[in-house]
Amino acid sequence: MKKYTAYICSHTHWDREWYAPFQQFRIRLVRLVDKLLELLDSDPGYKHFNFDGQTIVLEDYLEIRPEKSDLLKKYICEGRIVVGPWYVLPDEFCVSGESLIRNLLRGYRIASEFGGCSKTGYLPDMFGHISQMPQILRGFDMDNAIIWRGLSGNKYKSELWWKSPDGSRVLAYHLPQYCGYSNAAFFAASLPPNLRGKYSEWDYMLTQKPEEAVKALADIVKISTDNAQTPVLLLLNGVDHMEPQPELPMILERANKMIKNTEFIHARLDDFINALRKYAKGSLQTVKGELKDTIWTLEGGNIVLPNVLSSRVYLKMANERCQTILERWAEPTSVWSLMLGCDYKSGFLNKAWQYLMQNHPHDSIGGCCIDAVHR
Repeated sequence: MKKYTAYICSHTHWDREWYAPFQQFRIRLVRLVDKLLELLDSDPGYKHFNFDGQTIVLEDYLEIRPEKSDLLKKYICEGRIVVGPWYVLPDEFCVSGESLIRNLLRGYRIASEFGGCSKTGYLPDMFGHISQMPQILRGFDMDNAIIWRGLSGNKYKSELWWKSPDGSRVLAYHLPQYCGYSNAAFFAASLPPNLRGKYSEWDYMLTQKPEEAVKALADIVKISTDNAQTPVLLLLNGVDHMEPQPELPMILERANKMIKNTEFIHARLDDFINALRKYAKGSLQTVKGELKDTIWTLEGGNIVLPNVLSSRVYLKMANERCQTILERWAEPTSVWSLMLGCDYKSGFLNKAWQYLMQNHPHDSIGGCCIDAVHR
């Protein structure tokens, strides 16, 4: 009998713009998706790839590769590529509550048009969380959240209940503090600094040292059980702008033979949440409201970046003006216009929201990109 089940979720954390402008990152995105589609075509053993909870990547890619639309739909329908529920991964504090709802609404619609939307409340890199997020997720029929920043300290377990002021509650999975959404990216590189020296050439382990990769994977499992209250573990095989790793199925096959106490499954985030939900008990630790811990530890980077609230204030002011015009003027007057027998300008309003939300990724509206991006 296996004691633990480790769900390996391959992904890329896609910052649309950050330390390079959007168009430079788009070149990398097109290359990544091209390789992913080729990999899915050639290797049925590479089962799933999770696209960071976003759908804007589909728009950005298909503007360059429109001929790939049907192939993307095929793999999304089959569950091999997972998109949504967000349009972009926003900063929760720098944008309005209405924009968060529109963000999820647009993400859900786009993902559904392509064949399926993830039902995982994926919040991997937001700089803290607003108190109403469980309530918003529940409004979109999601009973769960995957979080990292905003909770710090050994007192928190991996599995928690997170409750909004109105009483709405979701099952939250707290990612490892030392590495967040990349605890199985390069395997040995994903380990805490004090353990990395056990393995040689860890940057290229998947291609050069598969046996050592399995050993590193065993250590990651051991570390992951420290705060776990269930036999279900999440190992996120990805990091910022990382391409899929073709060697992963071979590594997992070896790991299932060599590591006796753990079963490894190449999975979707939804698969992990479905398994975790079976073990959710009322006795789990509960956290309430806003999550904004800012503790910094030597072992890793689980830090909320509080300075994003005041960085490049002119961006926040422009965003506030746009939100106010849309929410308080354009939308209400369009409804009144419809009631008086005139047209409701849904096409213009939807395009306006799209343009606005393209400025809402956590690094973009947070003002922590390079100057070229914000110009």
